[in-house]
Amino acid sequence: MSGALALKARFPYMFDGQHAGLTFYRGWTPALTRACEQIDDVLPPGKQGFHWVQIGVDQGSGLFVYVLRERQTLVANLRGNSRRALFIGTMEVGATEIASKLDLLVLEAERVTSERCMVCGQRGNLSFHFGYGLTLCNAHPPTALNACWEEGLQGFWRQAIEWEEGPTA
Repeated sequence: MSGALALKARFPYMFDGQHAGLTFYRGWTPALTRACEQIDDVLPPGKQGFHWVQIGVDQGSGLFVYVLRERQTLVANLRGNSRRALFIGTMEVGATEIASKLDLLVLEAERVTSERCMVCGQRGNLSFHFGYGLTLCNAHPPTALNACWEEGLQGFWRQAIEWEEGPTA
């Protein structure tokens, strides 16, 4: 079982519910696994409806967006030092304190991904290829990943993406 599938099996509540797409990059799965372990430790027994609503990439770094209390109306607002999807309505007592702790964990995971190759997890640097910001090590430039019939970023996507699920309705 791949790292991404093992992570989903270990913390199924984190990957249930509606989302805008979940893309696991091989090199970043360890950072996401660590974040999930830490988040699970912070959440109270009921888990407060926590789940990921987006896992992807934004300008060469991981983009990890979560929600708490899914029964309220979702409003996208990702400004400042938060990767929370906010809700209209009131959060229950203690949820704000928990969300602040979760924000720190998520932001640290995103910071780690900004320094790790998306393909292998070794130290990497941001570079731009075909209009995409990608964090890669010297061993994984997109041109080296393409098979003879591939062009552009095809080989990169094939090598880097461990598991992917499209947006839910």
